[in-house]
Amino acid sequence: MHPLHSLAPLRFTGPDVRSFLQGQLTQDMDSLTPNTALLASCNSSQGRVQAVLRLIQRQDEILALLPRPLVDATMQRLRKYVLRSKLSIENAHESLRIYSADREDLAREDWTEPSTDCTHVQNGTTSILRWSDGPAPRFLVIRPSSTETGLPEANCPEAEQAWQLADIRAGLPQVFPETHERFVAQMLNLDVLNGISFNKGCYTGQEIIARAHFRGTVKRRMFRLRAACPAPTPGARIVSGAEHAGDVVIAANTETGCELLAVLSLAQSSLPLSLETNDAALELLSLPYEIPTLS
Repeated sequence: MHPLHSLAPLRFTGPDVRSFLQGQLTQDMDSLTPNTALLASCNSSQGRVQAVLRLIQRQDEILALLPRPLVDATMQRLRKYVLRSKLSIENAHESLRIYSADREDLAREDWTEPSTDCTHVQNGTTSILRWSDGPAPRFLVIRPSSTETGLPEANCPEAEQAWQLADIRAGLPQVFPETHERFVAQMLNLDVLNGISFNKGCYTGQEIIARAHFRGTVKRRMFRLRAACPAPTPGARIVSGAEHAGDVVIAANTETGCELLAVLSLAQSSLPLSLETNDAALELLSLPYEIPTLS
């Protein structure tokens, strides 16, 4: 196992946590149980994604996992809506450690592997959540900082890069400070990934997200691509000729260049594409799920 310093947890506690998050996130909080891990987004009132979160319930708290650079900004944004609700929101990255793991790691520690139906299990103070499926499923392990683990604690760039590349190949979106409020949730395929409930009540940004869903007006979607160049930064522009065709969501280096996820115009996704910064040609790759087309 390796520590993932790129991710950090927000901790929510108090009697009103579920009702509060129900009014702030795309996910239906009624479906969150101690045995589930849910994908969701936090949005502006204009329906623009401010953060992509992975939610789990641990004993008397709910954790939201997101990129560390967005934790404080997301915490401050949510605190503005607390008003009279009885809950506490705190950055828990000092008190909790996050590790990447595979099946062999879990077996070595004699930990229960979360299944596709039971995506989160808790062994004492240790949480294990199933992050992605496939022939080699990936897991996150969350443990208190006070626990003696015998595991490496220093940042491992190779492990972080491998985790990010696996996210790209699984088609899992993420938002960073460079792409804060740049995309609507469906542009990141969050509806395909079951990160949006269209049956719950109102939440911040719900009107825009629901309108795009029910009117079939999502004209930009997230695709997977590769290029023979170093990984571009999130938000880098993609062009078709002289026209802006999309924006990079997340990218990671490979042995032959890089792979990336990018939100592209559906009308331009089949045209020759390149990165604006270095003119590197982009090649479309498959995703493990189908992307909806315009209806």
